[in-house]
Amino acid sequence: MSTTEGRIVPQSDLESLIATRRTSKPATFEGPEPDRSLIRNCIEVARKAPNHHRTEPAYFYLLNRRQIQELAELNAARVADSPSPKANLEKAERKLKEWGQTPGLLIVTCHTDPGSTLARSKPALFEEDYAAVCCMTQNLLLLLHNLGIATKWSTAPIWKHSDFARIIGLKHGEPSERVVALLFYGWSQDFPKTRQFRPLDEILIDGDDSR
Repeated sequence: MSTTEGRIVPQSDLESLIATRRTSKPATFEGPEPDRSLIRNCIEVARKAPNHHRTEPAYFYLLNRRQIQELAELNAARVADSPSPKANLEKAERKLKEWGQTPGLLIVTCHTDPGSTLARSKPALFEEDYAAVCCMTQNLLLLLHNLGIATKWSTAPIWKHSDFARIIGLKHGEPSERVVALLFYGWSQDFPKTRQFRPLDEILIDGDDSR
């Protein structure tokens, strides 16, 4: 870092990267899967977000085509199984295509060993670890966005299905390993525009007496 500028990257570039990253629907993804070496490198950088006690709670599951298709079918069955058969069958068919054809899918989880001495002495560790993995996930999305790779962070509760752990090869299993994100990714020309946010003064409580 330059001691004269005090910045690692130009502030305007960092602000633009954060402000312009938006969710893209997998239906807009096109072309082949981005090179997996790009994804691996972004994971390597993103996982270095600080976390309390240095527990390194994040795990990443970079799925292959068979796993993606199996999850797509599992999710479609979940969506179809509801009190409104017709509407949900249509939605299930749409989700099956959307999930099954996504160029890439990465599962991010958080593992905290409840039997560890640290977890028993510090109950807050579970939430601290989860928050740290959320930060790592956001780092990852920004890194991918900077490469022009579109993403969607999904929290669809597919991990509740008994077959989920088998399909992705969950290392630790519930309840000690929680799913934080299903990250769909691919190339896209359709990047949503940034939306309008509430004025800062509505959410910032500034204790500056001079204001």
